[in-house]
Amino acid sequence: MYVYNKEWPSKIPGANFCTFTCNGLSKVDKNNKVNLIMTQSSDTKYSKQNSKEILKNYFHIKNPNNNFNIYRLNYSQKIGKHTGFYFKAVSKIIELNKKEQVDVIITRNTNFLPYLYYLKKRIKAKIYFEAQHFYLAKNLREKNNRKKQYWFQNIFLRLVDGIICLQKVEEKLISDFLPKSKYCVARTGISKIFYNNKPFNNKYIGYIGSLDDSKGVKDLFYAFKEINNKNLYLLIVGGKTEDKVNQYKNLAKKLNILDRLVITGWVNRVKLNNYLKEIKIGIVPARDTFYNRYITSPMKIFDYFSHGIPVIGSDLPTVREIVTGQGGFFYKKGDIKGLASAIDLLASSNSLYEETSNFIFERAKELTWENRGEKLLEFFKE
Repeated sequence: MYVYNKEWPSKIPGANFCTFTCNGLSKVDKNNKVNLIMTQSSDTKYSKQNSKEILKNYFHIKNPNNNFNIYRLNYSQKIGKHTGFYFKAVSKIIELNKKEQVDVIITRNTNFLPYLYYLKKRIKAKIYFEAQHFYLAKNLREKNNRKKQYWFQNIFLRLVDGIICLQKVEEKLISDFLPKSKYCVARTGISKIFYNNKPFNNKYIGYIGSLDDSKGVKDLFYAFKEINNKNLYLLIVGGKTEDKVNQYKNLAKKLNILDRLVITGWVNRVKLNNYLKEIKIGIVPARDTFYNRYITSPMKIFDYFSHGIPVIGSDLPTVREIVTGQGGFFYKKGDIKGLASAIDLLASSNSLYEETSNFIFERAKELTWENRGEKLLEFFKE
């Protein structure tokens, strides 16, 4: 049972993450049901579709197993949007447990931790926390404005059966605060590896994802202006709002690169894979923040890897741990010229590019959602 309070489906990366995690678990454990509990989409286009249609058309999961179920909850928001969801989720889990024993419950919502512990006592299920945020490291965080989340984690993370981390650097951080807890490092996954993709001849330098300031996309624009190869184009697959897209178009106009820029806005998984086939080099320009340094596992890296696309990223532990020194290049904080030079080097050397791309295809085999599912199952059995 995986509980996440966001709408399903939605543009939020966590919705993709939870869906593919549960699909991976269902593939490797066909004898047990895998249930995802989320909020019903406010978009009537999706609320009228059944889950299998959405899995196929939105997430590009064409043949989900019958043991994978999605429960989209409608609930009263009189007591608070998230609180209403948590009460409804608890009620749904107790209802399902009456029909068939619920063995494991996972959440990534810190505010659900008290409810999670209640369920542990009520139905005797094992409970696990997927550490997508961590609030106990007050000395490292830029802001310490999450007092409730701090106390929830301080109390209840000591009571869960295990903590699931995305990276070794994250496990090291959390275990320094909670040394007696059990940990599992289960990385983000890849749905399909496109071995036939030969990206060296592509013309786009690509970025996938949010255009929020913490993502460092402006650094990419400034670096793109500096590259020597003027035959390359910049492809930005993202932008949740028209205002955000226009903000970056205006920056491109200011830098005189608008004629070599494509910004798609937000797209679904099917269109994303089509755009990935056009990308030559994938960029991960994350800013050096607490979250980016210790917690994140950028899904864009796994998207690039699924197509054998070499990566140039910020030299942060979380980025380096996934990409490694053989899967791409790194540049230091604020080093615009370093980023531009790395793009020119990788784009101009066929032999270096092919060596890097071949390594990525091998690395990608280790990073599937099914492999994540297997690691989680082993952890649950401990």
